[in-house]
Amino acid sequence: MNTMPQNAFEWAIFYKEFADKLLTYKTSRVDLLTILKVAHEQARLRCQFNDFKDIDPFTVFGSFNKGITKSKRMALIKELAELMDIKATQPSSFDGIPVLMNLMAIVARNTEDIDDVWGLFEVAINYADNPTENNRNSFIKCFDTVSKHKGISWNITMGLFWIRPYFYLNLDGTNRVFLLNNDTYSILIKNISKLKRVPDAETYLKIVEKCREKFSDEDAIYHSFPELSSAAWITTTASIAHVQRGKSLVERKGGVLDGELELLIGDNGNTNELKLEEELKYKEYSKDDFLSEVFLDPAQYEILANLLKKKRNLILQGAPGVGKSFAAKRLAYSIIGVSDTSRVMTVQFHQSYSYEDFIMGFRPTKDGFELAQGPFYTFCKNAQEDLERDYFFIIDEINRGNLSKIFGELLMLIENDKRGERLRLLYSNELFSVPKNVYIIGLMNTADRSLAMIDYALRRRFAFYDMEPAFDSSGFLTIIERSNNDRFALLIERIKELNEAISKDESLGDGFRIGHSYFCTDDEISDYWLASIIDFEILPLLNEYWFDEKAKIERWAKKLRGVLSD
Repeated sequence: MNTMPQNAFEWAIFYKEFADKLLTYKTSRVDLLTILKVAHEQARLRCQFNDFKDIDPFTVFGSFNKGITKSKRMALIKELAELMDIKATQPSSFDGIPVLMNLMAIVARNTEDIDDVWGLFEVAINYADNPTENNRNSFIKCFDTVSKHKGISWNITMGLFWIRPYFYLNLDGTNRVFLLNNDTYSILIKNISKLKRVPDAETYLKIVEKCREKFSDEDAIYHSFPELSSAAWITTTASIAHVQRGKSLVERKGGVLDGELELLIGDNGNTNELKLEEELKYKEYSKDDFLSEVFLDPAQYEILANLLKKKRNLILQGAPGVGKSFAAKRLAYSIIGVSDTSRVMTVQFHQSYSYEDFIMGFRPTKDGFELAQGPFYTFCKNAQEDLERDYFFIIDEINRGNLSKIFGELLMLIENDKRGERLRLLYSNELFSVPKNVYIIGLMNTADRSLAMIDYALRRRFAFYDMEPAFDSSGFLTIIERSNNDRFALLIERIKELNEAISKDESLGDGFRIGHSYFCTDDEISDYWLASIIDFEILPLLNEYWFDEKAKIERWAKKLRGVLSD
């Protein structure tokens, strides 16, 4: 039986006081950001918050609970403690504390979302310190609101554990693996939730309360959440070390990065296996995530995804600013199921791009020449070793290159029904194939008049999908509504009128319309921002379109700029 006292985790005292002090900055977050910047500067650490305009409290905690060395962690804590006048002893040990991946924040930088997180932070402290029914109800309401925010996931339970480690349970990947592999806790938790996704507040609190009840048993192995978290880290690290044939991860004592370990849970809720570190650092990404970021409706998404899966080669074509590059990566992630950058590669074609750049060719060295492998060759080789999973190769500006020259003999191998067949490569004399799990997404700008039509031999190997300006989509209408800016809304109406004129112009057409991404921003939508978009992005484009029709350009310049004087 484990009889470890609570004071074995001295960091918990400091973390509690830090949370209390942090709460006093709820309405003075500009001052808080200044403190963070100064603390990083004095600790001689790079500060990731320099361009932040607002910040949530759990992200502040994350600044010293992420994958940095112990010495850097202690240095930052020392500076923060002095600047915030925290009296508790600064921790020198971090056993059992879960940590974030570097550069990860709990929430996006959206002010409305951040306000919600501060609300949860406050009620979570209140409920832990005074567990009344009213405080419980307030916690449930705030938790359920915040847990629906994009990007929150299991991190929110990590944040709760940081601020009151003896009251709240952290459910990051490491703890979930541990709990569901432990006979005592797996039975207890499975009766409440399968933990296939972040539970609602009521379910989460039931898990927390059941665990705390177990801590009080005479035969209990663990008596607190810090003890349980520390044991989870030790156990899971040992498991990975075994799986990796002795490659020790013990030097990371003090927590593993959330997401490095992840749980694969079957339909029956049982733990099937642990994935290794290199695979499990990526966030889940679903169709719903795609639809929340890309301005397409569900039916359009299904068409797009099915085209790619059926043909294996897809070209997204459209006017400037319709979000082709943005959509391509997220389409890949949505099919993969996680934002796995290791299985998505992007290259850009240009007039000088060649087979030697793309597949394989000789490159000069100080001693002569050596055969160098191109990105598509190495990508296909990696995919060949991992046939159970999908890989996506994205080609930006695909119509800028001489496609027959670039693809060479691979022009046949990329055909859907020729996948897996082998041909001898030009330079290496090896038999090579394009695996069936490699999907190619090309991006084509329909407004570039300097480019020739895409090679017909390649055209029949691809499906083509037209991406339209999405000013009338529900997603963009939400942006207009949230901006609460009449001039922005009026400018969008003018752009829609402009697009109609471009469509009707015999020398242009639909492929030259203005895309919505010009007007998607995280910055404040001010008159200055609107003027810069008009003068430095839209009007230069119109000068290219109507270079011989100055009167038309002047008329539209007056109309667009007039939005700011109406």
